[in-house]
Amino acid sequence: MNYEKILLYRNKHNAFANYIGLRVTEIKEGYARSEMPITVKHYNPIGSVHGGCLFTIADVTCGAAASSYGYNVTTVDSHIHYLRAGLNTTHLYGEAKEIKHGKKILVYEITVKDQNQVLLANAIFTFMSLGTKIQLEEDDSSPVISDSCSSS
Repeated sequence: MNYEKILLYRNKHNAFANYIGLRVTEIKEGYARSEMPITVKHYNPIGSVHGGCLFTIADVTCGAAASSYGYNVTTVDSHIHYLRAGLNTTHLYGEAKEIKHGKKILVYEITVKDQNQVLLANAIFTFMSLGTKIQLEEDDSSPVISDSCSSS
């Protein structure tokens, strides 16, 4: 499996993740890591990282781990636990590990931490394999289009 091509594909073709500045940084079988710089645009009204950012990094990172087998997947269920407010957060880091890899159902556990390795959230995500191979482009090294939302 060419994990580098899957990583490039996932980063290039996830418009919402690109919009908020989220990048998958590592993929290997049943595993993925990601990171996301945080700006004031990512805050909620109390000045902490919006829960939607925590959920998105969890979903995207688990989805990347689930796609590590080369097949398209979709989220079918999730259970997230917000453990601490993301106050004074400058970066988020997600790390997803496989719990179960079945023919159709895949389950992943994720931790989301800040730049000081403080655990902000953990979650379990369930995916369904769509049974279709990811169509990797011959040369998927073109740059990722970013949006002004992800800049500081």
